[in-house]
Amino acid sequence: MKKIIKDNYPILIGILIGIISISGVYAASTMIESDEVTYDNTTSHGDYTNVQESIDELYEINKIHKDEWQDPTLQASGNYPLLTGDLIPVEIKPNGDVYYANKHSEWYNYSEKRWANAVILKAEKKETYSEGQKIKEEDINGYFVWIPRYKYQVWHYNSDSDAIDGNTLKNENYSNSTTQALGKARLINIEFESKSTSKSEATDNTKNGDWLTHPAFTLGSKELSGIWVGKFETGKESDNVIVKPNVTSFTNKTVKEFFEAGKKYNQTLDSHMMKNTEWGAVAYLSHSEYGIGTEVRINNYEGYKTGYSAAANTDQSSYNYNSNKGEYGTIDDITQQYNTPTGYLASTTGNITGVYDMSGGAWEYMAACMENTPKDSGFSTEDLEKEMNAGYIDKYPSDTNSYSNRILGDATGEMGPFYNYYDKDNGKRYHNVWYADYSGFVASSYPWFGRGGGYDNGVLAGQFDFGGYNGGANGRIGFRLVLSPENNS
Repeated sequence: MKKIIKDNYPILIGILIGIISISGVYAASTMIESDEVTYDNTTSHGDYTNVQESIDELYEINKIHKDEWQDPTLQASGNYPLLTGDLIPVEIKPNGDVYYANKHSEWYNYSEKRWANAVILKAEKKETYSEGQKIKEEDINGYFVWIPRYKYQVWHYNSDSDAIDGNTLKNENYSNSTTQALGKARLINIEFESKSTSKSEATDNTKNGDWLTHPAFTLGSKELSGIWVGKFETGKESDNVIVKPNVTSFTNKTVKEFFEAGKKYNQTLDSHMMKNTEWGAVAYLSHSEYGIGTEVRINNYEGYKTGYSAAANTDQSSYNYNSNKGEYGTIDDITQQYNTPTGYLASTTGNITGVYDMSGGAWEYMAACMENTPKDSGFSTEDLEKEMNAGYIDKYPSDTNSYSNRILGDATGEMGPFYNYYDKDNGKRYHNVWYADYSGFVASSYPWFGRGGGYDNGVLAGQFDFGGYNGGANGRIGFRLVLSPENNS
């Protein structure tokens, strides 16, 4: 075999170059440099199997995606929305109408902030539709949005370990110029990448300006091309979990119950409860050149309906039940649906293709906890550790609740510095300097992360909001679904 490899090595190189020129997907020449071949029985230069696997992978990708629409932004990184199992590619019109997408025409474009969407149909409707057809809303079980694998440039590696006492809401009034420079919301630099690219990870020498592969794209020992994220907070219809607009968020369950519901949703697509790092991946992409680039608008619907947004002419602290007046405002006056110009502002893209409910609505429990601290979640310590080791629950140190215990990419510690001050509601709270969102790190009494804030949290809510909870059932807290089908391949 080794002699055959040696004698035909030029041919193999030619095949590989040909595949590269056809697919335009990977800069695969780097594989030859890094994966050298065994030439004879005495001199070893690496493992030919790696090169062969790369050739096979490139061939399969080219074959599968031949003649399909290739997003110029993602094409260079060899990244395509992974459509497998029950996932159907869709185009969602500005009015909310859903059409089965033609994959041979432009159905998404990340440089234009149009993220790829897919739906899962109800079981009895799976064979009902074909490309180009409008899909009835009542036939859809779940909406999902593709978050492609990427690396991001670190801007705040050294998280502040303690909140700073202060009494100002204004970022520009910080007395320390270094803190002020760190503390302004900024466009997050992102580059999409292939899972075949060597992963960039944090080390003891990591510093601001370095690039890191976002941790959301590693699940256990598996590297992922991307993840499908629930477009809306998870709802419930009879006994079935659903992901749809204008439905009531599924709340008032323990973390373990949510976790089990997430696993059960679609095992073929490796469905699971969203982790803190996965939330962070969506939040960072939302604040890049590929997303809305600012804070998403709050869902202030008092009844926990998904996909709503505070009306453009209102204070985001208002919601459709005014306790001071003891009356309900009309929906149009106070809050509007996802498929309206105001509704788009509650999306991570500023248009209908993004992810909703990342500010307000119900708080969302994350599959993210201090180690050895299940508290009221329903998990045993042993089961909690098992799921952490498998990669389905983010693990945080149990020794202290310092912001420095963040996981890079989880949109917690990197949003500092943090200030502890009395806000306009006369409550002294921890705030980050990215839009003054509420920022309470987990502690032993409240070891489970919650994200996004509630419908009535006003300016405290946002995609950079986080707090600690005990993991027990709470009528104000729900969860979100994520699919990672590659993990089952």
